[in-house]
Amino acid sequence: MTKRTIVTGAETVTMDPALGDFPAADILIEDGAIVAVGPSLDAGDAERIDGSGMIALPGIIDAHTCLWQTVLRGYVPDLWPGTYNTKLLPLRRHYTPEDNFNAAYVGAYEMLSYGTTTVVDYCHNLGGPDHAPRSIEALKASGIRHLFTYSFMTFEPDNFPMAARYEDARRIHDRFHDPRGLTTIGFGIDSIGTPHLAEQLAFSRALAAPSCIHVNETGTIARLDADGLLGPDFLVIHGNLITNAELDRMAEARMPLCFTPTADTQGTPADVVRRAHDRGVDVVFGCDIPCSIASDTLGQLRVMFNVQGFLDGAMERSFATVIGRRPPVRPGLPLLTPRKLIETATITAARVLGLDDRIGSLTPGKRADIVLIRKGPFGDSSAPDACAHVLLQTSPRDIDTVIVDGETRMKGGVLAGFDPNRAATMIRASRQRILGA
Repeated sequence: MTKRTIVTGAETVTMDPALGDFPAADILIEDGAIVAVGPSLDAGDAERIDGSGMIALPGIIDAHTCLWQTVLRGYVPDLWPGTYNTKLLPLRRHYTPEDNFNAAYVGAYEMLSYGTTTVVDYCHNLGGPDHAPRSIEALKASGIRHLFTYSFMTFEPDNFPMAARYEDARRIHDRFHDPRGLTTIGFGIDSIGTPHLAEQLAFSRALAAPSCIHVNETGTIARLDADGLLGPDFLVIHGNLITNAELDRMAEARMPLCFTPTADTQGTPADVVRRAHDRGVDVVFGCDIPCSIASDTLGQLRVMFNVQGFLDGAMERSFATVIGRRPPVRPGLPLLTPRKLIETATITAARVLGLDDRIGSLTPGKRADIVLIRKGPFGDSSAPDACAHVLLQTSPRDIDTVIVDGETRMKGGVLAGFDPNRAATMIRASRQRILGA
């Protein structure tokens, strides 16, 4: 039996150039797919979601978050002292598979509550073959769309050696990867200088799976390029210290970059976003570390809007005579408008992750991943661009409805199937096991 749902009367940002935006439109959904977008659609007996007074846009995509840290939320509130590496990461040895489940389960629901419908869950907390399945089972239970990134970065080389990890990674891919469903599998490649890097990337590419690598130093991209390893399926995480010459090589290889705004602006150079954009490198964004910040991707876009605005002004003053508070607007200045940021977190991120045939825009034929954000309670938007209202005039309290693959995961600000008391109990139990070990 066909399941039909219609969102009615919402101001609609489609991120589809052929459709554009609508001051008010309906979105008709059948069996999880968008069938039509436009005013006054005939929906018959479809279930109705009243979108009046709201803005509808494609679901937000987070390109890099480590959900296994959710049970240790707030454990590293300040990144400057380096305690993420010295105190947080060593705790992985105390995680049970159930702790991985608890973290991914609560973290996925948290992301849904913030309007994120797709997460790239980077899991470098795999102490044995039972950990990854529990993380994925939790993601599936939440209903969020997810690219689970099985990381080869091991902290248990004796108990879980690389040969066993390859076997485990293949089992995980064969068991869970479903390119037509909510679960896809990718791989996290070891850092530069480790002996298995090229081998891991070859393993991933043999499965036609996307990969990523953390880059926190100058020269990594040049070394990868010298070894012939660059490519559009290989996402760079962070990249603060990448040189312009290396960015040129990434652009030639169509190799994208994921910047994580809070983590990558705490005492670190943050100018790589503009330098990458100027050279034609796709840049996407992620929350990164729940041990430090909330898994609120829209919130991270707001951080980036302000950081980049400051950097743009500082750079312009360095190379031009500026009279007054702000440099004059010109092409490329400012770099990141609200619409550009929302575009980056929807259709650009979908393209970078190889999912743009399914999500990223409200295009008929794509899967129905949709967020409805209330314009109130303090008055409707007067902004000429709905993206500006979403980014600058709303907060998490205004996220009303979240739909993933046609299923309503939040409505009226209430998550479907989520029990806050159960979540609190899960978090407490995991913290006691991990911190009390």
